[in-house]
Amino acid sequence: MRDFIVKQALKLGLYETLMNVSDYFTNIKANRLFRKYGLETLVQADKAFRSVNIQMFLNFGTLLGAYRDKGFIPFDLDLDVGVMARQRPENLDEIMLAYGFIKKQQLYIPETGRITEDQYLYNGLQIDVFYFFEDEIMKAPTYFYCYVARRHETKEWKEANRTDGFPCVLWPCEKTEFSQTDFLGHKFYVPNATKEWLSGIYGSDFMTPIKNWTVGERNTKIVHHTERLYRR
Repeated sequence: MRDFIVKQALKLGLYETLMNVSDYFTNIKANRLFRKYGLETLVQADKAFRSVNIQMFLNFGTLLGAYRDKGFIPFDLDLDVGVMARQRPENLDEIMLAYGFIKKQQLYIPETGRITEDQYLYNGLQIDVFYFFEDEIMKAPTYFYCYVARRHETKEWKEANRTDGFPCVLWPCEKTEFSQTDFLGHKFYVPNATKEWLSGIYGSDFMTPIKNWTVGERNTKIVHHTERLYRR
C-alpha cells in the first residue's frame, strides 16, 4: 500500500508534501523514544565500542548538545557518534547485537566498497555511526572528513537505491585527538577541537539554538561531493 501511495504522489507531483507529512508523524514518535532511551542508548553504544578498544566519540547534534546545552538538544530525534574508519571491525553488527542493537541499514559507495555510515536501533531509537577518513580526498593533511547522505533530488528512496543512489556532502573537520568528558553522569569521548568542529558544521553562531536549522542558511565547511551513496 505504501509503495502505491508513493507512486501516485510522484505522478501527481505531491511527493515532497507526502514526505513532509510522513516526517512530521515519524518525528513525533522518534522524539518520544529519544527522551525515553537517549542516554541509555548512548551508554550501551559506548560500551560496545569500548569492548573492542575503539574510541566512539560524540558527533553532530549529540556533540552540540553536550557542549552547548550540557544535555541532549530538546528537539533532537536520533543520536550521532563517530568512529575512525580504519578502526571499524568487520564483525561490528555482532558486537552491537550483543549490547542490544539491531542493524537498520548501512550506507556505502559501490565503486570502492567504502562504508560511510552504519545505523542501528536500540529500543526503536536510532543511532548513526559516521566513519571519519583521513586520506587524499580533502587534499589537506590537517583534516578528517565524513560523508553525510541527503534525500534524493526527485526519487523515492527505493527507486533511488535501485538506480543512481543518493547525493552526499563531505564535512571536513580539524584533525584532533579525543579526550573523555563528563556528559549526563557518564564519560564519553569528544574531539579536543570541539569548538572548531561545531563551528565548521553549524556555523559560527552554533551557540544560539535554532530549531529549524538548515545548512543552506549558514557559512559552514560542508562541501558538495560527486560520489553517490547507496543503502543496504
